[in-house]
Amino acid sequence: CRGQSYDNASNMSGKYNGMQAWIRKSNNLAEYIPYCGHSLNLIGQNEVDSCPVAVSFFQFVQSIFTFFSASTHRWNLLMSGFTPLGIPTLKRLSGTRWSAHHDAIDALRKSFKIIVKMNFC
Repeated sequence: CRGQSYDNASNMSGKYNGMQAWIRKSNNLAEYIPYCGHSLNLIGQNEVDSCPVAVSFFQFVQSIFTFFSASTHRWNLLMSGFTPLGIPTLKRLSGTRWSAHHDAIDALRKSFKIIVKMNFC
């Protein structure tokens, strides 16, 4: 099997001057297939942006991460409560990788009770 796939940026997918052309010179059997994952991430982002409740929820998730990561003292206190229990650390949201949203929500779900008990507010 030979293939190549990139996002739709012309410098990568360009038939005459992009990476596609460069690889094709080395091996003319390497077929180019447009990468759809980036488009799928954009669709997911647009769907979330159209729902005010989802926007608010993800802002909340990100604000908790930002609150703790902005201070090494708070982050170390938080980690001292998480590490002995094997709880995953809080994660940052990513605008391009939707799996990062799952990771951030899962980490927050597993740690939320501890965060509340630590009474940082």
